[in-house]
Amino acid sequence: MSVRRYKIVLFLLLLAAVAQSVRAESVGQVVNEGNKFYRQGQYKEAIKEYDKAGTESPEAVEPRFNKADGYFRLGDLQQAIDLYKAVAAESKDMKLVEKAKYNLGDCFFQQGTKQKDSDAQKAVDNMQSAIGWWRQALDIDPADEKAAKNIEVARLTIKDIIDQINKQKQQQQQQQQQQKQTQEDLKKLLEQQKSLANKTQQAQQQPPDYNEISKEQSALKDHTEQVKQQMQQQNDPNNPDPKQQQAAEQLEKATDKQKDAAEKLKKYDAAGGKKSQDEAAKDIEKALKSLSDQQNQNQQKKQQENQQQNSQQQNQQEPNQPQEPNQAQQQQQEQQAAPDTTAEEILDREQKQKEQRQILQSPGFQKVDKDW
Repeated sequence: MSVRRYKIVLFLLLLAAVAQSVRAESVGQVVNEGNKFYRQGQYKEAIKEYDKAGTESPEAVEPRFNKADGYFRLGDLQQAIDLYKAVAAESKDMKLVEKAKYNLGDCFFQQGTKQKDSDAQKAVDNMQSAIGWWRQALDIDPADEKAAKNIEVARLTIKDIIDQINKQKQQQQQQQQQQKQTQEDLKKLLEQQKSLANKTQQAQQQPPDYNEISKEQSALKDHTEQVKQQMQQQNDPNNPDPKQQQAAEQLEKATDKQKDAAEKLKKYDAAGGKKSQDEAAKDIEKALKSLSDQQNQNQQKKQQENQQQNSQQQNQQEPNQPQEPNQAQQQQQEQQAAPDTTAEEILDREQKQKEQRQILQSPGFQKVDKDW
């Protein structure tokens, strides 16, 4: 190689190094600007800056990590999860990978905490995912005491949720048995009411004993009232079932008709009494249909939940493992770390937010106490 060509190559290499250094410095400045917004609590503005840095340097993982932090702060956990996974898979910096995996554990744990009251099974699934990510963080840094502590807290939380699931199943079984018994009672009431109506019909063709039929009708009315009260007690006042409530209202109408029938029969008004008896029978039949509709809806809902759980189990994938990156990473950027809160802090914060929602009827602000 001639001296002239050697000098040209050397010049081009130096020019490339300078360009790379300038670009790294530019990207670092953009990231630092985003970090300023982040520290001020302006997470949306911070994310915009991290996006700019990612556009200038697509191979850099730190802007994506910081962007995940911003989404975590905003409560958009799914966006944060996707970005943390990408960082864990692509970064060469094992310290950053460990932090990404720790934060993934936090994300899934927080998702599970929010689902405890609405979907206990999903909450357990997310808690188990959290444990998996914290274990991977421990594989990288066995001295991470917070990750180890979080795993224990998550295990205890899962136990509490499973106990809650079992309790709910037991309550559902009891409720189903009660509903089945109520349906049987309604069927008997319907048969007895129709039998009394036929008895009244036959009495019109024979020497009548309407006083005796009136007494039987009054006794049947009292029995109907008892069934209605049992139905109302079974219905949760905090979360009433519309169909069960409708059935109770129909029984209320039936008791009014039964009372009216008893009074008319006592006055030897056979035609009026028979009419009220028939109407009472129709109301009881409507109440029975409402309970049947409720049972069918519950069964359909249960089937849908089972199908969703099966689908989730089939689609569930193992967490991404670290992969060797294809491009170099920027080293001159200030890293604004993700919230590395502990599981206990997440539980405490969620409980406080739940209490605030109950008082204010509005979502609480999710505050993360500590950054690394």
